[in-house]
Amino acid sequence: MATNHYFSNYNSKYSEQRLVEDLLVESIKIMGFDAYYLANTNDEARDLLYGEDPVKKFSSAFTVEMYMSSIMEYSGERELFSKFGLEIKNNMEVVISKRSFSERVPQNTFTRPREGDLVYIPFGNGTGELFEITFVEQNKDMMMLGRKYPFFYELRLEKFKYAQEVINTGIPDIDVAMDNSAYSIDLQLGTGVGTYTSKEIVFQSHDGTLANATTSAIVQSWNDPTNMLVVTNIAGEFIDGLTIIGNSSGAVYSLSNYDPMATSIHNEIYDNKLIENSANTVIDWSESNPFGSI
Repeated sequence: MATNHYFSNYNSKYSEQRLVEDLLVESIKIMGFDAYYLANTNDEARDLLYGEDPVKKFSSAFTVEMYMSSIMEYSGERELFSKFGLEIKNNMEVVISKRSFSERVPQNTFTRPREGDLVYIPFGNGTGELFEITFVEQNKDMMMLGRKYPFFYELRLEKFKYAQEVINTGIPDIDVAMDNSAYSIDLQLGTGVGTYTSKEIVFQSHDGTLANATTSAIVQSWNDPTNMLVVTNIAGEFIDGLTIIGNSSGAVYSLSNYDPMATSIHNEIYDNKLIENSANTVIDWSESNPFGSI
C-alpha cells in the first residue's frame, strides 16, 4: 500500500517539516530558559594531533534559549574518590534547536555547537554556573519526516573546571568565574606612573616591547594606593627590579618584590605555601645535597 499522497513529508515546498520545527522551537521558548553560549575564539591553539586546546579564549557570549532535559538532579559519575582526591563530575543535558542556534550564534566559523565550548546557565537566585560541552548528540530525532539535518541538538554538559582559560566576555556574571578560580599572585610594585586596567596584558621586557617579553600576565586587579597588582595567566617568571608595562594602559611601575607561593586563589584546598613552610622546618635547604651524605 502506498503512502498517503495528501501529506508531502519529503517535498521541501509542501513539507510538514516546518510545522514540526516551529512546534519544537516554540516549546523550548515556553518551557526553557535563556542561557549564554561561549565559543572558543582561539582556534590557532587547537592541537589537531592530540585533540587538545592548550589555551582557550572565550571573548564573547551569545544568548540562546535552551530546555533542560535532566530537571530532577545531576547525572554522570557525580562525586567520585580517585587517586587524585575527590572529583565532582556533575553532568546534565540540555536541548537547543538548530534554528535558534543558527540565528543567535554567528555561523561564519562553525555551524553547530562544539565540544569544548562553554554554556552559562543562570539560576533563579541570581547566580549561575559554567558548564563545558562534552558531547553533542545530533541524532535524537532520527531524520524526522525525512529531514537531512536535525531539528535540535542535545548537549551533554559537565561542570566547568577552570584551568587558566581566558574568559573576557564583558558580562560580569560570567567573567567573575575567572576572578574566583584563577591562580593569581600579588605583585608589590614600587615607583611608576599610570593606572593598569582590568584584563589587560602586562609584561616585563628588557627592550620595552611585548614581542620580546620575558614574562607576561593578565591583570586581575590593581590597587592604586598600595601599588598592589594582582595578575593571573602568568607566562614566565617575574624579575625583581624590572618594570612591569601595561600593554593597553601604558602604565609602568618597577617590581619591588613578590612571592610566587603566596597565591590569591579563592580556594582553600591549595596549600603550596603551607607545604613550603612545613618543608623548611624538616629540610635544611642551605645544604648543597640535603638528601645525601656528600
